[in-house]
Amino acid sequence: MNRKNRVILIIICSLIIFLTGCWDSIDIENRAYILGIAIDEYPPLPEDPKNDQNTSQNEQEKMFETSTEVHTGTPTYAMTVQIPIIKHATLPNTQIGGTSESRAIKTWDITQVGNSFIEINHSIATRTNLVPYYEHLQVIVISEKVARKGLENALDFFIRDPEMRSRTKLFITDGNAKDVLNVIPRIEDYASIYLAKTSQNARINAEIIHWTDLGQAIQSIYSGEDFHLPAIKVTQDEILNKGAALFKKDKMVGWAEGQDAEVIKMFHNVFIGGIFTSEFVADEHDAKDGVMSLEVIKAKTKITPIVQGDDIAFKIDINIEGNYAEGVNHPLTERIDADFLEEAKKAFEKSIKDRCIETIEKMQNMEVDALNFGTVLKTKEPGYWDRVKNKWRDIYPNVKTEVNVKVDIKQIGNIQ
Repeated sequence: MNRKNRVILIIICSLIIFLTGCWDSIDIENRAYILGIAIDEYPPLPEDPKNDQNTSQNEQEKMFETSTEVHTGTPTYAMTVQIPIIKHATLPNTQIGGTSESRAIKTWDITQVGNSFIEINHSIATRTNLVPYYEHLQVIVISEKVARKGLENALDFFIRDPEMRSRTKLFITDGNAKDVLNVIPRIEDYASIYLAKTSQNARINAEIIHWTDLGQAIQSIYSGEDFHLPAIKVTQDEILNKGAALFKKDKMVGWAEGQDAEVIKMFHNVFIGGIFTSEFVADEHDAKDGVMSLEVIKAKTKITPIVQGDDIAFKIDINIEGNYAEGVNHPLTERIDADFLEEAKKAFEKSIKDRCIETIEKMQNMEVDALNFGTVLKTKEPGYWDRVKNKWRDIYPNVKTEVNVKVDIKQIGNIQ
């Protein structure tokens, strides 16, 4: 074969590779891009305020939600998917979305009931001319009622389906999960995207749990470790992302408040930013006590198991670097000298230590190892862990701890 023929053959082979089409491709305009999923207990079906204006239409939709004939047994779940209505999306720098007003409904939330999520998914396909598509899924919201019965069954389909991303964010709400998708945000078209983005603010508020997603939750469930998921509450146009839902194995056992979430993140070494406040005693001539704030720029926790015979205790060393961010009832003209900074460090250290001890006691009273003690013991003292792992649940609530906190103030700000 001469050189010219070889070049032609190479070009033809290249075209075959790059021009090959997919036999099962689906055009983007024929896909239903599901942004969010809400999982509730059935019955009852959560109400949808978007349908309240037309009672007969609402009742007809309720019939559709329960009309599927593929149930195997009595349905136990109500799953809602949020599909964006693209033509109603808000265009950049305008108040008009497509050809509709900006206040037009911008999502189609479809609810279907069943006890198998793949059956529910196929049933949803009977109610739309679009193909459900999950690769852009942002969030899965689960109601407290479902979470307390267990997540293993509720999440099995989502971790097996090839379209599902393991980095999809999970959230737990104390009300109906569908109510979260019903939120109409003031600064975002879709509640699912709005909720997913709230986790970004964990850099300025440590009460936000930001790092637990579908893959991590499944891993914790299968390993038998206790874990936590972000807790949320909703109003008509806002979502409050604060605190955590606590899990033993796959079942929810209680809630952690925002300050508890700060300690949990600190013990897991995922504290990426936040504020600690502390009181300080004002000058003896001034009756007003003050409040000062530390803006954390770095936090590092070392947990060391102390084994003595059959007894176990944990030493927790916490090192925090931060900036002196604010002082209330501390005159701006008063010099912040070395003595003041030393007293401020001691006050912050005591405040943080007290908060840690309070959270440890709360977790032990709830008998949930959200602070990672079991994992640390298994990693650092494997021999001892082998002896106690079958009775760790009984040992953990009475484990003694020693908390040491060291605060280093790096900057105090400039006052002219």
